[in-house]
Amino acid sequence: MALSRDTLHLLLLTNTQNDAESLVSLIRNSGSATRAQSITSLASFAEMIQEKNWDIVVAEPSACGITYEELLNQIQRLNKDLPLILIPRDSDPMQLETALQRGAAAVVPFDESNIIMLTIQRELNNLMCRRDLRILQVRLRETEKRCRNLLESSKDAIAYVYDGMHVYANTAYLDLFGYDSVEELEGMPIMDMVAGNEQKTFKSFLKNYQTDPLNNSELHTIGVDPNGLEFPMGMSFSAAMYADEMCTQVVIQQEEKHEVLEAEIDELRIRDIMTGLYNKPHFADSLASVIDRAVMLNESSALLYINVDGFGRVKRDIGIQHSDDVVCAVADCLKEHITDDDIVARIGEDVFGWLTPISNPEAAQKLAQELCDAIAERLIEVDSRTVQVTTSIGITLINSNSPNPEDALQQAHVAADAVRQQAGHEHGNGVSLFLLRDEVSPAGPPQLEQQLASALRANQLRLLFQPLINLRGEDLEHYEALLRLPTNSGEDISAGEFLNTSHISDELKRKIDRWVIIHTTKLLAEHHRKGHKTRVFINISAASLRDDTLANWIVVAMKAAGLASGSVIFQFNEDDAGQHLAQAKRFAYGVRRHGMMTAISRFGCALVPMQTLEHIDVDYVKVDGSFTQELAQNPAAQKHLKTLLADIHSAGKISIVPLVESAASVSSIWQMGVHFIQGYYVQGPQAGMMYDFSDEASTAE
Repeated sequence: MALSRDTLHLLLLTNTQNDAESLVSLIRNSGSATRAQSITSLASFAEMIQEKNWDIVVAEPSACGITYEELLNQIQRLNKDLPLILIPRDSDPMQLETALQRGAAAVVPFDESNIIMLTIQRELNNLMCRRDLRILQVRLRETEKRCRNLLESSKDAIAYVYDGMHVYANTAYLDLFGYDSVEELEGMPIMDMVAGNEQKTFKSFLKNYQTDPLNNSELHTIGVDPNGLEFPMGMSFSAAMYADEMCTQVVIQQEEKHEVLEAEIDELRIRDIMTGLYNKPHFADSLASVIDRAVMLNESSALLYINVDGFGRVKRDIGIQHSDDVVCAVADCLKEHITDDDIVARIGEDVFGWLTPISNPEAAQKLAQELCDAIAERLIEVDSRTVQVTTSIGITLINSNSPNPEDALQQAHVAADAVRQQAGHEHGNGVSLFLLRDEVSPAGPPQLEQQLASALRANQLRLLFQPLINLRGEDLEHYEALLRLPTNSGEDISAGEFLNTSHISDELKRKIDRWVIIHTTKLLAEHHRKGHKTRVFINISAASLRDDTLANWIVVAMKAAGLASGSVIFQFNEDDAGQHLAQAKRFAYGVRRHGMMTAISRFGCALVPMQTLEHIDVDYVKVDGSFTQELAQNPAAQKHLKTLLADIHSAGKISIVPLVESAASVSSIWQMGVHFIQGYYVQGPQAGMMYDFSDEASTAE
């Protein structure tokens, strides 16, 4: 289970430091970078929550002589939105009730680690929603100010109407109907703006608009000014706020007699030229409208994501030009099943989207299966050849709980990818309904382990290399080797997603680590033979740290590759080192005595980070990427990072700052005396060691 943000800022009140470190490890293992600090006194707690924004407080009641009531009083006194989760060692229903009444977010027994994690997840999500709401309220106020300015300068005639009466009109509206001021219009019915013979139609329209505002928002009618002069006009209605009251915004445009031509142009604008189906922009607008209706009117529907299987292979077999014929044939097949209520579009080269008012999951799956079968059975004649293709169709239901349009489409995409994880559908040709757990983990633990083992046997794992730039100048080139697992969807899974999970066996993790070492050293040796002086960081998992035979095996592998001992730097992360201190210490000593170097990554998030360096002798220290990400967001982050780097340099270690994405970050980091930077500002991970280090000096400047 992964937490919903990259860095969790956590305050801990526990009886012992070991308890605090166990909690930090528990949260880190859930997939979140965690910045934690222990509460040592009530005064320090008040100081800490005033200095920066923390996310959650996890506390044992009355630990270190501090009661949870005192913590709550400080939080409330300083008016902080800071959830407090209590973790008592003894369960007491009365204490639970009292704590919740006094403002605690939750009470979870100390030994219920899984429930603690679920509670932290829930409270963090709730906190993010409250913070987002406050930001949105500020943006709403700013938007309202801009809207008022735009209203006055707009050339369109715009008015706000409440209960059929005008409450506001801009200058263009006043000019259109021949009034001198808003005061003349206040309280006047909008019905008076419509010609007498059109008022009955106008009343009927307003009634329909109130019942179904999303589908009845535009009207073409005849307007009339105070002198009785009539003119054609188009009226657009939408919900709005004016003076903190809900009302209706009316936008009026004078019309000319070009409706037929404009309608034809509009139709061409929303069609995909090649297939005749709707195009992607129109589909996106339609999807947004469908989701709006689901939220506002509780109308349910279904979204189908139809992906042609193996389209890249089809293009190779019959050529790019003829592959368009295949796409058109699939589109023709879809057209045979379209009803008047469906919206079908081509939204990618080989992807179609289908919106249907069907709300029942079984009925949606039945429709998708019919489409899947029809396409699979279609014989497509292409250049004197007969071609058959299949599709993978993902379904997501749209209702009042649906996310934004982009996320809904992504859910359907995830479901389409999940087809290939079904038994007998490894190459697609099937239907899958999106479930929320699919988004969290598209491939469950058993499937992922099988996928990894299969990729390892078939030598299908991928290695990427990302350069590190020395800001102090050095002849040696430095890269980090990064492991990726290719998937059928074309999107790689990073090593952290499977090597840091308990669902994959230690034996498989160790095999993967050794595969990485063998292939990296082989590529590095070839790179050296081309005249490059290069070092590569290779990551070691916790499972390999616990393998006492690894250090000696590495020595043999290095000799087999013909590499000097200083060519490779073996890297493990701070959390693994903290949990397996003795094993990490033995490993570091085992490779160092053969002249090889070591590094510790994701550093600085432990309760006492420098304590780890007192036990394990490493050469390089890479700080946690969350420090870099916060540089532009939190003024205190720069001070925190500067202090941490000063401690690292005082310990005689070489520092690395990752996730450097901008020139502004480089400027800040340069002043802190950092040795190396790494990130997309320098270069993203590439398939080979191909960075031009001759630009290193200019990058550092």
